[in-house]
Amino acid sequence: MEHDSAWKEVLEKLFEKFLSFFFPNIHKGIDFSRGFDFLDNELQQIAVESESGKRVVDKLVRVHLRNGLEQ
Repeated sequence: MEHDSAWKEVLEKLFEKFLSFFFPNIHKGIDFSRGFDFLDNELQQIAVESESGKRVVDKLVRVHLRNGLEQ
């Protein structure tokens, strides 16, 4: 929704710090030196259209874990 676009922008800019503060156990498992990618366009392509015709897409992020896997 339009009212959460500012929140999504902040999340993109502060993603690593956000995870560190709110989800420290998840943060520990991510190898941030390999970077991360926001996949909003890919998520939007597969999102189901609502009855109103609007698509609401949240954030989808690809990260590299310390164990070498990609999530």
